[in-house]
Amino acid sequence: MRTVLVTLSGTHGTGKSTHAGRCYYLLNKSGYKFAYVRHQDLLDPFGFVLRRAARVLGFRKASDLERRKPVRALWAAYILFIYYPLLVGGIRLRRILGYSVVTDRYLYDMLVGFWGNRMSAPMERLLIRIITRPDVSFVLDADENRILRERPEHTAEYIRREQFLYREVAERFALKRVYTGDSASLIWQSLLREIRKALGEQERTYGTMGENS
Repeated sequence: MRTVLVTLSGTHGTGKSTHAGRCYYLLNKSGYKFAYVRHQDLLDPFGFVLRRAARVLGFRKASDLERRKPVRALWAAYILFIYYPLLVGGIRLRRILGYSVVTDRYLYDMLVGFWGNRMSAPMERLLIRIITRPDVSFVLDADENRILRERPEHTAEYIRREQFLYREVAERFALKRVYTGDSASLIWQSLLREIRKALGEQERTYGTMGENS
């Protein structure tokens, strides 16, 4: 059976992790074989060290430290020798075992993270070429006021900037945009329709919890 890679990206507060977890659960409940990969787990270890180092060294923000050439070189080494093998190898292994893969966040979110700090990602062009291209990718978006309610630690300016960057990513990589202000049922149907196309299946109607109706 054909396997696919499905990714969910998007602005903070749009429900990436929530919808990725729900998608994984409903797809398996509907009879598919899907594994779940948390992309952020591959970046958090180095990000944690970087944030602590920035605090100890007296930098106002971690991004100020990230701009330094030695740190950029460390980022590149981490991405090349840890992030890339674990991400690509983990996806390939699961697909060899017959599982499709759902992941919340992906390379696109990492790119937006660096772009938001006014810098390119380390080895950006290489990563775009060598990282496994998803079979279907979704970019989640929501109303600005709703995002601010979900993430009050962010300013409206920050959210607008992030939404702009995700629109840019969606256009550049031809990602499917999904508005998460709709009902959970409509969002699920929209995700499922594109996933089933990627799986090469004919159109069918599913209920709100992913069961045949």
